Amino acid sequence: MTTTTVPKLVGPVKGGGFKGAVAFEWTKFWSVRATWWNLAVGLLLTVGFAAMVGASADASAQKGVDVTMPAPHHAAQAFLISQLTVVVLATLALTSEYSSGSIRTTLQSVPARGRMLRSKTLVVMAVVVAAGFVFSAFGTLVAASLMGDHGAYSGGEFLGTALGAGVYLSLLAVMSIGLGTVLRSAAGTITTVIMVLLALPQLMGVIGAKWLETASDYMPSVAGTVLLTQDTDPYGAGTALIVLVLWALAAYVAGSAALRRRDA
Repeated sequence: MTTTTVPKLVGPVKGGGFKGAVAFEWTKFWSVRATWWNLAVGLLLTVGFAAMVGASADASAQKGVDVTMPAPHHAAQAFLISQLTVVVLATLALTSEYSSGSIRTTLQSVPARGRMLRSKTLVVMAVVVAAGFVFSAFGTLVAASLMGDHGAYSGGEFLGTALGAGVYLSLLAVMSIGLGTVLRSAAGTITTVIMVLLALPQLMGVIGAKWLETASDYMPSVAGTVLLTQDTDPYGAGTALIVLVLWALAAYVAGSAALRRRDA
């Protein structure tokens, strides 16, 4: 995100309140090319990876391997990659303003810092929920077309995976915004989130300590997988949602505290 376009406002928005702050953030969010690029790349990655998974499953089935699984669950594997575009999208929504200096204009327009962060978070969450649903739907349709009968699925499985994708990615976006508010660095935030999502759970699982293996089950990526596939191992969707909410809440509270205590 190289440029950020904001309305030409002098001083705070009078009488705007939270609704005005949301409208302000909504305008900024859609006025930059990076938003469109990240969403487009996320969709392409999901569809492309789902096609690879579907084709691979079909090839395995022809060799006698049992790959019978609902297509939405196969397509969910694509989120291992496409979730990274959501991390970038949410991170840049805030950190780009620090790098460009436009955070000063934002805080002049919405001087209540808590309101600014809430409105920005709400806008990003709303967009990502819809994007996750669309990513999952298209990924499922592509995977199913290549898997044939081996990927048969019900409407409930289709809808459950799509909703799970939207919820998971939206809470992942909140984590990225919260951490980005603390670090104020796009590179640092993206690297940290990727480590927490991908590298750390793997390391915790291979070290061999039982308590670390148990702890790795409560990392965001594991909980997200449970939501996407409606699995019951290592826990159900209800627990997975609680785990993700707690991660998102912790990051948001940390970001809110940092925003209030430091200068722009």
